[in-house]
Amino acid sequence: MNYIQEKTSEVRFHTSMNDVARWLEINLEDYDWHISDIEGGWPELDDPSWVYGENMTSKLKEFDYQFVWSVISAFPKGTKPFTTDKPFADGNSDFWEGEPEKQLKQSLFEIVCWDSSATLYIGLPDEFGKRLVANAPGIKDLNKENRRRRC
Repeated sequence: MNYIQEKTSEVRFHTSMNDVARWLEINLEDYDWHISDIEGGWPELDDPSWVYGENMTSKLKEFDYQFVWSVISAFPKGTKPFTTDKPFADGNSDFWEGEPEKQLKQSLFEIVCWDSSATLYIGLPDEFGKRLVANAPGIKDLNKENRRRRC
């Protein structure tokens, strides 16, 4: 499932990975993360970066960085690290048509940080989608929103 969170005053900022973890009811350290097309976030990140779950959790406990632009892809713990700059947000019109797909097909899901004005959730498993809808303010079905925009 694909979702979008935008136009809500109920979040401090888009995109806080601490908020994302709380809404999805996950522990960030239970995954490893590929992060690309980075603007914002913590300054020491290379673009692209591979971040182990423990490092993500530790860094975000230190400071809740705002990701302005980025694609943050979740992988099973222990995935062999790699980097590619293929996943991108800035200028990617594919998010606004039909049913967007994960850019890294082997990822579990992707969090897209859209210009500090929206957060997109791409390829969420059904259970995570249910949690997100129940917990996060301003969540809409991105696929439905894309169909509505076409009318």
